[in-house]
Amino acid sequence: MSFLFPKANPDGAWNFFDGALKTWAVQSDENSFTSRQIFKHSNPHTGMGRKSTATPPYHWHIYQTERFDVQSGVLCYDLDGKEGKLVAGESVTIPPHHYHTFWLDTESGVDLDVHITVSGGPNAGFDDTFIHNFYGYLSSCVMQNRTPSPFQMLAFLDHADVVLVDFPLWTGRLANIVLGRWVGRGLGSYQVEYKEFSEKSD
Repeated sequence: MSFLFPKANPDGAWNFFDGALKTWAVQSDENSFTSRQIFKHSNPHTGMGRKSTATPPYHWHIYQTERFDVQSGVLCYDLDGKEGKLVAGESVTIPPHHYHTFWLDTESGVDLDVHITVSGGPNAGFDDTFIHNFYGYLSSCVMQNRTPSPFQMLAFLDHADVVLVDFPLWTGRLANIVLGRWVGRGLGSYQVEYKEFSEKSD
């Protein structure tokens, strides 16, 4: 049942979607956070291109700058409606307010290993705890064939200053506050950190 509540492995990696996605914290300080993420090319949760379960939703950051450094494999990305590819040794930097997402290139036939650094902004909400809880909750729902609560997902995103593009214009920020913060966390008692997705839990 470990796939329901992911925990850190002896090597420090966290497995999500039954091993399809592995993450490690590379470095963290008051100014930036870097995670290493490996997406398996042979798994349906990560190897189906942009439609993969683990592909982040199309989004933008209110304050943070995000940088992708490809270690191996091929990363596909959409930045403000324009798609591109990165191979090992290449990187792309995405300033705040720019729409983006990324996924493993299915044509490459190999796993994607990428370092993702988020820096800047007054809120350190986008960190290792966010990754463990966001992917942990989504992975647990998927593996149990349950639909994730939109209030919970928006609560996670609101806490990390991440906004979905699905909402027209800038109403995504309002949706985070009203649906994620006020309804989700305030009325629904959803949290942004759960002991089930913490290394400290038994």
